[in-house]
Amino acid sequence: MLRPFRPLRYDPATVGDLAAVVAPPYDVISDAERDALYARSEYNVVRLILNRDSDRYAAAATLLRRWRETGVLVQDGRAALCCYVEDFALPDGSMRQRAGIISAVRLESFDTGNIRPHERTFSRAKEDRMRLLQACHTNLSPIFGLYADRQDALEPARRVAASRKADIDLTDANGERHRVWWLTEASDVAAIRDALAAESVVIADGHHRYETALAYRDHLRAAGAVDPEAPHNFILMYLTSMSDPGLVVLPTHRVLVSGLQGDPGMVVERVRRHFRLTAFAAAARAEFKAALRQTPGRFGMVVAGSDQLFVAGVDDPASLDAYLSPLAPAVRRLDVTVLDRVILRGLLEVDCTQAAQAGRLTYTHDDDHAIDAVRRGAQVAFLINPPRMEDVVAVCAAGETMPEKSTYFFPKLLTGLVFHPLDVGA
Repeated sequence: MLRPFRPLRYDPATVGDLAAVVAPPYDVISDAERDALYARSEYNVVRLILNRDSDRYAAAATLLRRWRETGVLVQDGRAALCCYVEDFALPDGSMRQRAGIISAVRLESFDTGNIRPHERTFSRAKEDRMRLLQACHTNLSPIFGLYADRQDALEPARRVAASRKADIDLTDANGERHRVWWLTEASDVAAIRDALAAESVVIADGHHRYETALAYRDHLRAAGAVDPEAPHNFILMYLTSMSDPGLVVLPTHRVLVSGLQGDPGMVVERVRRHFRLTAFAAAARAEFKAALRQTPGRFGMVVAGSDQLFVAGVDDPASLDAYLSPLAPAVRRLDVTVLDRVILRGLLEVDCTQAAQAGRLTYTHDDDHAIDAVRRGAQVAFLINPPRMEDVVAVCAAGETMPEKSTYFFPKLLTGLVFHPLDVGA
């Protein structure tokens, strides 16, 4: 399934502080954040993953080539796996640590069952990533993958990490510490590879990039590049255990900015058809959020023009069957499915996919940001509880997928620590 690769990476002697050249994944970077990353360093990776030139794909390819030629980026001579450890704070201030392996993982179509998606994707994002991949011929950021509960699979990596200083050690702008160790000893690599050989992988984050890599591989195969060991048959992936104590899933709230048919005030009456509503004063945010988190099957609702916050609970589950019965049992009763199919698409007649791609429906994992978005002019916000890991596994095992943006695995993986060139011999 996995194999070591020759990491392409920044040379600290050339770029200086590595914390200045890394960035979050492209899909969580706002325009303002992109400008700040541009200003942080002339070598910041945002210039590759989210270039702001008029032809940003060609510009990224030119820059990548120049950085390789001038030594800004250097490629190691030895193949390695990368032990990647993140130390981070949760929104409540408590500290966690998550450990995993970055490697090249063989691409497989989803129908094999060895690599599984857990949520649907947007076609526009895949087109964008395909154009960047075709221009740069490089995996610029790792996919986030999960394997079953074999935490002992990483024991060789933990042993190396405990024995010496990290090869990369930086603290990012959010205060999260990121450390990477190169694992080059053949025995360590073989032990990890063998331990994970029979494991299936659930994609936690990076569905668009994975599907793009599959399409890119198939395009090259059709053009005659049929060597099964060529780099384009693999993708850069971070792998961690589903039972890692640092695996955190945050909720992904929905904010409907515009496009609601009718007055926002009708939202309350429509939702009341199938849900029991409990109202809280606008100033009672803490009580509102505590009520939302008490049990699954609850949704927070903030409506423009109202001075109240609402918690909606399913009153009669059978009343939802008209909306949910066509769906597979594994996804039918998930909170995110009920919000997507019953409330948004059903009661409010919002095409979530079109609205999201048009920018009328946005997503956030921050409770207060969702609430405040309505105060700043959005029409309505829905807050949701995060899915449980066992729900994600059950959906994948059934061969089903959740709605788009169902999960937010926290923290995101940094982009810029290592790259995976797809050149022959990489």
